[in-house]
Amino acid sequence: MMDNQHEEVFNDFTLESSGTSGTSSPASHSEDGFELLPAAFLRSTSIDASAAATSNESAAESLPVDAYFASYDEPELENVIGVDNRVRINPTTGYPWRAICALRIRTSTGNNYIGTGWLISPRTVITAGHCVYMHNEGGWAQSIEVIPALNDSTQPYSSGSSSRFRSTAGWTRDKNRDFDYGAIILPTAYRPGDTVGFFGYTARTDADLLSKTLNLSGYPADKGGNTQWFHARAPKAVAGRTITYDIDTFGGQSGAPVWILENGSRYCVGIHTNGHNAGNSATRVITEVFNNLTTWRNLGL
Repeated sequence: MMDNQHEEVFNDFTLESSGTSGTSSPASHSEDGFELLPAAFLRSTSIDASAAATSNESAAESLPVDAYFASYDEPELENVIGVDNRVRINPTTGYPWRAICALRIRTSTGNNYIGTGWLISPRTVITAGHCVYMHNEGGWAQSIEVIPALNDSTQPYSSGSSSRFRSTAGWTRDKNRDFDYGAIILPTAYRPGDTVGFFGYTARTDADLLSKTLNLSGYPADKGGNTQWFHARAPKAVAGRTITYDIDTFGGQSGAPVWILENGSRYCVGIHTNGHNAGNSATRVITEVFNNLTTWRNLGL
């Protein structure tokens, strides 16, 4: 393994697109680290994953495609593990849900994919590396539209498109899953974080992570890619550069925030990237990741 895999790499083609924004009230929470959803959010029912997979097969061709498939050849994807315990977030205009963004990705080869991102400053969106740089689709995305708090056809904070991206040499050069994270820098005219807020982020020890509840929310393709879905559980395992969990996800949630809740504040500890029946997983925020996030955050102030 080369020692410069966290080295920053970037694409800075300028594409300006701006929108409008609005206001909303904060989300409620509990003190144990699990996001406590108001009763109005509880609009889903538990579904057996095998039954859901069968019912989805006939509609698979019409589902939006997760950016994962633009780089990875193996059929591994974010998974619903056992019973589907995801909960739809509706409305999406409370915090932190409004700081989570649906991504519409256009590749340099002219294909379209979806993903999820999250704001860490007024104009910086963090996501998976494979959402900004796609190895099987010509490299850097041509453009990505960022839609905070998308809810069906409603865009409460409008949207902005960009072709300014950041990632790491470990991802763009080596296609190493451990370095699969990146950023979108939005145009100066579109500053959604000023209105919707943004996440903090933190590097934690193994023991500290294993003692926490992990929260994850994003835009899964099996729900159409236009609605936000949430689930939370304790970690299953932590490794040097990854976190594994049995949180239910699906393609389209690549790049979603994995966060802990402490004293009313949200701190992301991982960037959701991969899935498997044995456990879905995130690129872990360690010191090198933290430093890159800080550099990219400052680009969007």
